[in-house]
Amino acid sequence: MSQNELQVQEISLKDYFIPLTTIKAIHLIIIVGLIVFSNMLFNGFVWDDKTYIILNSEIHSLNIISLFKENLFNMSGQYRPIPAVYFATIYAIFKDTSFFYHIFQLAIHIANASLLFILFKKFFNKYLSLLLSLIFLVHPIQVESVSYIAATGSPLFFFFGMLALFLSMKDEISTKRLTVIFTLVLLSILVRETGILFLMIVIIYRFLVFRKNFKTFFIAATLTAVTYFAIRFGIGGIFFAKLELVPIARLSFIERLMNVPAIILHYIALFLFPYQLVIEQVWTVQVIDLSRFYFPLIIDILFFSLLFFLGLYVLKVNKRHFLTFSFFFMWFIVGLGFHAQIFPLDWTVADRWFYFPMVGLLGMIGAVIQIIRFSDKRIKDVAYIIAVIIIMLLSLRTMVRNANWSDARTLYSHDIKVSDNFDIENNLGGEYGFFDKNYDEGLKHFKKSVEFFSYEDNIYNVGYMYEMKGEMQNAKEYYSKALKAKNYSAKMHKHNLNTYERLGQLLVVTEKPEVARDFAKEGLNDYPDSGSLWLVLAVSEYYLHNQEKALDAASKGKLFFPGPQSDYVFIQITNKQPIKILTGT
Repeated sequence: MSQNELQVQEISLKDYFIPLTTIKAIHLIIIVGLIVFSNMLFNGFVWDDKTYIILNSEIHSLNIISLFKENLFNMSGQYRPIPAVYFATIYAIFKDTSFFYHIFQLAIHIANASLLFILFKKFFNKYLSLLLSLIFLVHPIQVESVSYIAATGSPLFFFFGMLALFLSMKDEISTKRLTVIFTLVLLSILVRETGILFLMIVIIYRFLVFRKNFKTFFIAATLTAVTYFAIRFGIGGIFFAKLELVPIARLSFIERLMNVPAIILHYIALFLFPYQLVIEQVWTVQVIDLSRFYFPLIIDILFFSLLFFLGLYVLKVNKRHFLTFSFFFMWFIVGLGFHAQIFPLDWTVADRWFYFPMVGLLGMIGAVIQIIRFSDKRIKDVAYIIAVIIIMLLSLRTMVRNANWSDARTLYSHDIKVSDNFDIENNLGGEYGFFDKNYDEGLKHFKKSVEFFSYEDNIYNVGYMYEMKGEMQNAKEYYSKALKAKNYSAKMHKHNLNTYERLGQLLVVTEKPEVARDFAKEGLNDYPDSGSLWLVLAVSEYYLHNQEKALDAASKGKLFFPGPQSDYVFIQITNKQPIKILTGT
């Protein structure tokens, strides 16, 4: 290629972005988004992706009514029927091909960055708006919201909320437009409870800019909240619940307040220097000391003092931009406050929870930069270069983090070196033990999980690994320990069904019949429709020569657990023949 041809290409590329139009900016956002997140498109299902999609039969058929009722998405205090419908729709078309889940999720994120550019353009110049939107697009803290399929709710609730906000940014609002606005807000809340933040943002914007319609908007917002709770309580039957397995949720309100300084510092530090990105963070601050309480508190005070003085500076220079600064400050505060454990959430902190608050922080930065005048062209050129370098560095970090999400074992093995805890050890043990059948490696991680924090599930997992290794005495020991531990998952029962069934099947072949019989009865009091426990009771009664009781129990075993094993036990008891084995699967 000749030098003249190169010059023509350089000129044409420059001419494409100068002057910058909305269409050109969105083109760039799409191109950058596809490049930066391209290495996550072929990642597999990771973490709760398997639970919510692959192993969740409830979304393997598109039954919209049932997806608004109690199911895996709508339980334990959370009510998220729209993601259930979303995943059921994709599954109906593409089944378990992860690429399509990733590409749709990325498309929503890119659309959000484009909407954000349009929003910022209402307050700032186009080039600053593009820079802020690109930071939102490629920031590494966004990887969890974009690469983690089960977190699709983060970009999805934001998408509906942003559309509602745009429609509300008009002086005169018709009844039809008002209805559409709050329907979109309702959809946002039905995606994730965090959507309530857009209800607040719309009200805040109307209060700051168009006060004459404020009363109408407030009434509409109230009706939206009432409608949401009517759907949640009336159709879903989902009320609020305390997630006691999560350490932060076991703390009192005062104890959770002790964690607020560290939580705020975590998000600020991660935004400014996104180095240590980790999932499943369950740390807590339970002691007031210098490193865990006072130091974060001092940094937080300095940070908010800086925001205060920046706000005063903006007010002094340009009152109109001070209104902008105030709007995004309130955006940041309501978003951060919602995730600061004022009411307990299911982790201490999570990258995806900063999806909303980041906009407020970027907006404040934009309001400050907007009033700075670059009179010297060289300074302006340096500023452009710095902006490009920032975008490139953030993009590279994001691509590296995307690679961590390639599969569950890679993600857990990486994050466990940064921040180890009982839950991530338990998940890694599951990858090795349950999926790979590598029982030794699974056992190692399950036992480490128990060392961090013991509860029924992870103790049971240790027992199961021992059983799969053929070490029945150790298995029996840990199953027995599991029945004495705290149960967090089966809320309506004393213990998990699996714990009863695995231990019962071991007792019937290793202990005296009366021991197995008494245990089976105990389990059946908790789970009266467990076919496996009825079979344990049947065999125990048969060994005790209680033919009639054995046949009755075997009949119920066939009813609740039909199959070859139930048939075999029933036939052997009926014909008074020896029962050689009774094992689970």
